Amino acid sequence: MIQKKNGAATKDSIGQFLSPENGLRGQMERRGIKPKDHMKDNMRDLKEAQFRMREIREEMNKPAKELYKLSQFKDVNSKLYEPSENNNRRRASFESHDFLPRGEAEKRREELAKENKAARMEINAKLEEAKYYADRPITPRKAAVPRSNEVASLSAPSNADFISRNKLKAITMQAKKTDDNQSVGGKHEEYGRVPEYLEERKAKWAEEQDNIRRRRPDPNCPPGMCLMPEEERVSTLEVLQQSKEEALNQLRKLPFVVETPSMRKKQEYLESKLREIEAALVIFSKPKVYIAAEK
Repeated sequence: MIQKKNGAATKDSIGQFLSPENGLRGQMERRGIKPKDHMKDNMRDLKEAQFRMREIREEMNKPAKELYKLSQFKDVNSKLYEPSENNNRRRASFESHDFLPRGEAEKRREELAKENKAARMEINAKLEEAKYYADRPITPRKAAVPRSNEVASLSAPSNADFISRNKLKAITMQAKKTDDNQSVGGKHEEYGRVPEYLEERKAKWAEEQDNIRRRRPDPNCPPGMCLMPEEERVSTLEVLQQSKEEALNQLRKLPFVVETPSMRKKQEYLESKLREIEAALVIFSKPKVYIAAEK
């Protein structure tokens, strides 16, 4: 029995029992749509797959095509796979050869690298020592001590009375006249001053000690970093100061009231750049600045 519900015709349980629709496919048939036969399609796909596999097996079972040979070489066999004396000798030498164990070559390379590094350090130390002694001022050597067989020729003994002569000279001696320009007491102009060569030597030693102290590793330096040279730090600080002045000049040129989006964007960019420059100035104003070490 057909009932109407909300203007649409529906079947009751008895009507559904008498004329079932067979699900979605039945509904499609009632609307005049032919449903797809999946079983038939699957059987067709299986047959096509079987046919393709049969063709592949037949192709694989076909005998290999004989390679082309000239008529005069048809009965000549290839010597590639024939055992020869050279191959046997090479195989025997290969089997009797003692190969290094795995990882031995890497260890040997590391040992050689360490030896080379130690040799370079020793050579550098010798060069530094030679440079140190080469730069030092040369002190004149004293005369050699005469040998036992080297006897100086002495003059004949004199009978002069040196005591009487010295007494007479002391009595008749007169004091030397001194000029106004001469220093009092016979002292020269450089009296009391440190000699110039000593000053140069002190300056050179101080420079060497400063270089040694600079080459020492900084205990406060973080791992993977190195101390920035003082000249580079000062030059970077000057560049940052110039960049700050340029950014401030550009900010001063902006109008007092910024209305357009492009002007606002420019103002925000200049302010952010100024903040970055001030942060960098704080870092590079420190006496020590550490940077990433080069690998």
